[in-house]
Amino acid sequence: MPYFHIDTEAYQESKRIGAPCGDTFLVRRSVYHTTIILADGIGSGIKAHIASQMSVSRLAQLLEGGASLRDAFFNVVGTMSKWRDHTMPFSAFLLMRVLNDGTTTILSYEMPASLLISRREVNVIGADPLVVPAGIASESHFHLLPSEGVLLISDGIVQAGMGKNFHLGWGVEGVETFLSSCVGKDIDFHRVAQGVIEQANYHDGAHSGDDKTVLLVHGRAGLVVDVLTGPPADSGRDGVVADGFWAAKGFKVICGATTADIMARYAGRKVEVEQKPVSFSTPPRYFIQGVDMVTEGAITLMQAYNIIEEEGIIAKDRSAAGDLVSLLQHADFVRFTVGLARNPANSDIVYRKQGILPRDKIVPLLAQKLERMGKLVTVTFV
Repeated sequence: MPYFHIDTEAYQESKRIGAPCGDTFLVRRSVYHTTIILADGIGSGIKAHIASQMSVSRLAQLLEGGASLRDAFFNVVGTMSKWRDHTMPFSAFLLMRVLNDGTTTILSYEMPASLLISRREVNVIGADPLVVPAGIASESHFHLLPSEGVLLISDGIVQAGMGKNFHLGWGVEGVETFLSSCVGKDIDFHRVAQGVIEQANYHDGAHSGDDKTVLLVHGRAGLVVDVLTGPPADSGRDGVVADGFWAAKGFKVICGATTADIMARYAGRKVEVEQKPVSFSTPPRYFIQGVDMVTEGAITLMQAYNIIEEEGIIAKDRSAAGDLVSLLQHADFVRFTVGLARNPANSDIVYRKQGILPRDKIVPLLAQKLERMGKLVTVTFV
């Protein structure tokens, strides 16, 4: 099954300029699903900010500890049901989870309804009520397609213009009408969230009624990059690793000359070496039919780690390390397979003087940087 990647576009504004926003959101990705948490603290300012952060942190902690979506939801609902006044850190909140096939669940407690946006229409997402000790809770289930988006909003959006342009505020129906007018104009998902918050500010005028958050969640086919570096510790598993690598559906990258030789041999293909490298600072590239990129191993990975967070200079760097970094920066899901066969070169004093780490050390460090950049990353040792 192709990797279904979830993008998020978020815009937030505080009720008062310079004050912290009382709304908090969190996006967490795993191999199986993407989870979004949005919380709206009671009131505004520091107290609301702390309340919403507490709810988000508690929900994330429960989910990371193995709780199901529903168990985590009802656990925090139970607490919030007892804290429904201004003296307690109460917050409304919403949990959304999208599986890799697009199956989507939204669990909402005291939050405005969400909206489903397609290229042809916008609709308020229907929801079934849930029985809770106090307050209003609901549950929605639907299938999100790659061409669709879901708009999550806080109270500051639906209450915009209250007592001014609207008696009870703009409302979810007002947001729906506004977005429906944009659908026939080749709606740009990257502009939707910003457009909604700008329209809410227009209704509020000079004085905002509440903190505002607009979070757009939309799916697309994700770019997957499979990076294989190093032979397996047990040479008897060379064939198994080769079969898995050639069967993978992502962009294929090999880092390591020995690894390249093994993969080429099992596929009955040749390894060719770049004759005129464009950079003297990075080892030359290799070429294997059916592999998108083949490079040297430890040195190239170390250089990639050193420059992965650079933006502007990478476009001008045509070395193998620069090309690898460019591909990783554009990837949504990076799958590293790291062979643990001993490489005598890694213990060479020349490598140590240059600070070049062995692949089993540098890959996890590179993975951490990629995760901080919002990528989904897995590392498998063989």
